[in-house]
Amino acid sequence: MDLRTSDSSSLLHALDGGSPRRRATRHCVAFDLTVPGLDSSPAREVLAYAFGALAQAYIVETSRLHDCTTLYVETDSEDINDVIGTLTAHFPNATLGRVTRVTRH
Repeated sequence: MDLRTSDSSSLLHALDGGSPRRRATRHCVAFDLTVPGLDSSPAREVLAYAFGALAQAYIVETSRLHDCTTLYVETDSEDINDVIGTLTAHFPNATLGRVTRVTRH
């Protein structure tokens, strides 16, 4: 097998079994949201309505003592101000926690 080539980056990808294409980078806004109640279904439905079906929500914690659920949410929105405005409009009884920009590869 002759491994001589003028493009060494293609060779490295070929030897690793991968292709020389680039990975897509995705930017989004992630935040923690605490909502009243122990059932996350209503909050998930509102999140899907407010941010679209691609919004991902994960339960972080449920507190029977305080009767609340905390969700970690990632949206496709890149503007933190827009996210906060949308949350304020759709979740008047929720508590917004940490808000960060996230880059996914």
